[in-house]
Amino acid sequence: MPHRHIHLKCDPEDVAKYVLLSGDPGRSKLIAGKFLKGSRVINEFRGLLSYTGQYEGIDVSVVTTGMGCPSAAIVVEELIDMGARHLIRVGTCGATQEGIHPGDLIIPTGAVPLTGIISEYDLKVFTPVPNYSVLKALADAAQESAVSAEMGLVATSDAFYSEMAHGKWWAQRNILAFEMECAAIFTVAYLRKVAAGAILAVTGNLLNEEQVIENEITMAAIETECRIALKAIAFLSALHSPR
Repeated sequence: MPHRHIHLKCDPEDVAKYVLLSGDPGRSKLIAGKFLKGSRVINEFRGLLSYTGQYEGIDVSVVTTGMGCPSAAIVVEELIDMGARHLIRVGTCGATQEGIHPGDLIIPTGAVPLTGIISEYDLKVFTPVPNYSVLKALADAAQESAVSAEMGLVATSDAFYSEMAHGKWWAQRNILAFEMECAAIFTVAYLRKVAAGAILAVTGNLLNEEQVIENEITMAAIETECRIALKAIAFLSALHSPR
């Protein structure tokens, strides 16, 4: 029987209620191999490499969204249809504030949608924000891990190579960073009545003409954000467990 989901070739029983979303399939592989027990591949189609395993006895999926809002929206729609209920983006971003450096972490409180996703979902005006319970779980997990994370608005862009030119303008408006998926993830999750949030590792600073720096500092930040996201999932699972 053909799959009803066009892009994620897996079944609802393959997908956990708790999902980490990574733009990069290499990061998805890292999370599954390093942080999840008994992980197994549930999708490879279209490069959307996905796994399901366990973290502290909790079923967790890690799913690749690809780059940008269109791909992320497709993946999130299909995951929600298959039963995902808590989604956390573990991503990267380019900072737009002088005090934020490669290797720092950001927990977005909202995403300015510099993207077509809002109009395509027939919304005239909409502010994509994370679910409060997920936002709080991420903040609490960072605090418990003794990890400092900036909190505030980011901008979600459709055009990676135009971001540098606009970084200073948005910096003056207290936007912390540019990234490419949060607005779609927050919007779709809100419309479908599930919970989503994000944590981002800073890989460059647009004010210094840096976008993606791959070194030990930024790689360590990516691993740290994954640990915080998984700890947040443990908090959420405890919150929603029968008492």
